[in-house]
Amino acid sequence: MADKITHLDGLRGIAAVNVMIMHFFIVLTPAMIYGNQTPSHLGNLELIFSSTPLGLIGAGNFSVCIFFVLSGYVLTQNFFKTGNKNLIISGALRRYIRLLIPVCAAVMFSLLLSSAGLFYYYSETVTITANNNPGNYWLNYWTFTPGIVDAVKQAAWESFFVGGSIDYNPVLWTMKVEFFGSMLVFAMALLLRPLRYRWTIYLAASMVLINYYYLAFIIGMALADLFANKTRAFKTSNKLVLSTLLFVGLFIGSYPVGTLTNDSLYSFLNSDLFFRPFIGYHILGAGLIMYVLLNSMWLQKVFSSAVSVFLGKISYSLYLIHFLVICSFTCKLFLVLYPILPYGTALLVSMIISSALIFPLSYLFYRYIDTLGVNVSKIFYNRLFSPLLSYCEGHLKQQHILRSVYALYTRVLK
Repeated sequence: MADKITHLDGLRGIAAVNVMIMHFFIVLTPAMIYGNQTPSHLGNLELIFSSTPLGLIGAGNFSVCIFFVLSGYVLTQNFFKTGNKNLIISGALRRYIRLLIPVCAAVMFSLLLSSAGLFYYYSETVTITANNNPGNYWLNYWTFTPGIVDAVKQAAWESFFVGGSIDYNPVLWTMKVEFFGSMLVFAMALLLRPLRYRWTIYLAASMVLINYYYLAFIIGMALADLFANKTRAFKTSNKLVLSTLLFVGLFIGSYPVGTLTNDSLYSFLNSDLFFRPFIGYHILGAGLIMYVLLNSMWLQKVFSSAVSVFLGKISYSLYLIHFLVICSFTCKLFLVLYPILPYGTALLVSMIISSALIFPLSYLFYRYIDTLGVNVSKIFYNRLFSPLLSYCEGHLKQQHILRSVYALYTRVLK
């Protein structure tokens, strides 16, 4: 099983690094992401990045959509292969605990940094970089006062059930989508797998959710269903077809999050199909990339490299803590380098040195926090829910036997 999913871990790892790069850009050179919405510090380079496929370097929202498609696929693939309902039940009951423990640790880390005043460097840096929060990124940072009670509330409740801007770590906006998206595909897979017309329901659900990130989970689940099926429908090894789909997926995945001009490469994609086109196109692009990866042995080998797999292993940890390091250590480093080096050099050196800190921290977080979340969720399920479910299942079987005996007894009397 591990051999079959290493390429998925590799894709997840590369996507996590891409999110980190995006946040470096948002804080230190926001025009790289938002184009002419913010002042330029590197001449035309930022505008080129923000309005061409070069923007794939730092296409964080596209990478988040890849996360969601991967979740829809990975959470349901074994169930579609085996039909074992316990896989769905176990996954659903463990999901919150598995996600919660690393989130709580990341929020406590943020509380520590904030209480120490280290996010002050973030406020100083964005004054220089002229990041006017065109995407409302960490807008509440300027007004919230850190406190342990509020931190626990945001980690355990607001991150998963309220959503929106999370004061202690803005990347946690994805946790609500991840949690409810997971529950959505668990429920749909469990209920629809026996139905022949489930693909019609998949399509209908996709149309309803076409303007929401939850569409990515349905695409991932549908791919899991498709590739668990022994038929070769919609599967291909044709290199021309896969290359074309890969190109299309990357192109629409690079659709800018900033404003577009009429002469932009992407202007022909503007339509009334999506409320926010960049979300819709990023989800579709992520789905195409996933489809190509599942069909392409060559691409699977690329994403199964040792580096990619290692990044996939630490991807959740990297996602949770990188922005906190950027807004403290990286910003402080940039403030030191900015007066003495050219802007581009200060940016590059800050990113490289910070990455050398973020990756080891992410590994430590994975080793001691993320694995703890996985293990505790298993213990939680095995000691609490598994015996309860076994008892209920045994009780139902007993009731069924009693009803059968009673039915036989009444027939004998008749």
